Amino acid sequence: MSTSNASVFRVHSWRTTLLAASVVLLIVMALLMKWLVELQVESAQERQSREAVAREAEARCFAMVSRQEADACRAANAALLTP
Repeated sequence: MSTSNASVFRVHSWRTTLLAASVVLLIVMALLMKWLVELQVESAQERQSREAVAREAEARCFAMVSRQEADACRAANAALLTP
């Protein structure tokens, strides 16, 4: 009877280990997803900020008197705003 008890403890220990590993993996995956979402939100905010700056610069170019000045301004802005 002692061998059957030892066998039961081994199976129980194996199941507990598997359950603990699954819980740890779930927690790690949740943290990675949180980090990834924060990274995506931060990147989107930076992109929107860059686009707003580009739109303002483009609007200033269109406010210029001559077409040649506006074209030169737009070319200069494109060179500056290109990452």
